[in-house]
Amino acid sequence: MFTGLVEGKGIITEVSETNGGKKFTARFHWLENDLKLGDSISISGACQTVTDLKDNKEEFSFYSSYKTLELTNLGELKIGDEINLERSVTPSTRLGGHYVQGHVDGTGTVSFSEARDNGLVWVYYIEYPEWMDKYIVTRGSITVDGISLTVVSLPNKNQFELVLIPETIQKTVASKWIAGSKVNLEIDLIARYLEKMQTKSE
Repeated sequence: MFTGLVEGKGIITEVSETNGGKKFTARFHWLENDLKLGDSISISGACQTVTDLKDNKEEFSFYSSYKTLELTNLGELKIGDEINLERSVTPSTRLGGHYVQGHVDGTGTVSFSEARDNGLVWVYYIEYPEWMDKYIVTRGSITVDGISLTVVSLPNKNQFELVLIPETIQKTVASKWIAGSKVNLEIDLIARYLEKMQTKSE
C-alpha cells in the first residue's frame, strides 16, 4: 500500500529483456535508507518488488512482467529516464495522500500542459479510457504516475484537469509531461468498492 506522496525521482541505469518481461535497475538517494530485498516499491505508480540491491542500497533492480508492461508505461523506459519512487507505507507512516495500491488500471495521455500565474502552478489535461469515466469525478482522487492528485474539473469527454504546484513539479516526473506523454493511472480504491456495493444492492 502507498499514499501517492512521491519521495523523489529515480534514474534508470540499466534495462534488459527477459523471456516474459524486462529487468530494470534504478538509482536514487534515500534520506533514510532502509531499502531491502523483497520490498514493495512504487515505480511511477506500479507496485514492483526489489529483486537486487547494490551495496550502497541506492541502486536497486526490479522486474516487470509482460502484463505490467502491457498495462503501464514502464515498457517505454530507457536508460537515463526518470521515474517516480515511493516506498510502501508502514504503520507509523502519515497518510497525507490517499490509499494507493500500486495496481495500475491503465494509461492516459497528456493532451495539454501550461504554466500559469507566472509559474506558480501548472495545468494539465489528461485523456483517459472511456471505461474509467464512471470512477472519475470532480474533486475526487486519482493517481497519475504514482502521484496522489485531485481532479480539478472534467473539461471534456474522457478528460480531467489537474493543477500542480511547483513542489510537485520539481519532485516528480510531472516536470517531463508534455502533450502526448503516456501516464499511468490508478482510479480511487473507494470508487471501486462503492460500485461493487451498488451493483450488489440492485
